[in-house]
Amino acid sequence: MALMYLSNYGEKDSIDSFFAQAGKVVTSRGPIQKIIKQREALKLTAEGTMFSDFTIEDSAGQSVAFSEYIGKGKYVLVDFWASWCGPCKAELPNIREIYDKYNGEDFTVLGVAVWEKPEDTKKGIEELGIIWPCIINAQSIPTDIYGINGIPHIILFGPDGTIVARGLRGEAMKAKVAEVLGR
Repeated sequence: MALMYLSNYGEKDSIDSFFAQAGKVVTSRGPIQKIIKQREALKLTAEGTMFSDFTIEDSAGQSVAFSEYIGKGKYVLVDFWASWCGPCKAELPNIREIYDKYNGEDFTVLGVAVWEKPEDTKKGIEELGIIWPCIINAQSIPTDIYGINGIPHIILFGPDGTIVARGLRGEAMKAKVAEVLGR
């Protein structure tokens, strides 16, 4: 548990150094392997890196690629969320405010529903009044790729697909979007 906390909030170099020195007896354990994989995913999808694509089958059986939305000349604020998640619901008014203020030629919002059944997501989209596009039925595919272990997790992607900022919430999210759009 302590390693999980430190891998998320501690000194990143210290954790990497610990794993490098720990040896196979420690690093081959299931929970430790999960932390190591998450740390690697975070490095590969850190701010300043290019987005990592994924393709999923949506609830209608159609293939949907993340790249259909990212790297197409717009800033995209991506909310990894689930309809059962209280903090996700609490963040929706902030996302809606940003969407209403900035959605257009150079900016949009995309929801990526994770860790729940498509029918629950569809119901949540309707009940919560979500009006921006959503990828549903993503399950753990994007959370594994992006090293996400808690939601909501909000990432801002640049027009070319570069990750501009991760872990955005509330006022900091609003400020970051305003900053990059110059408004």
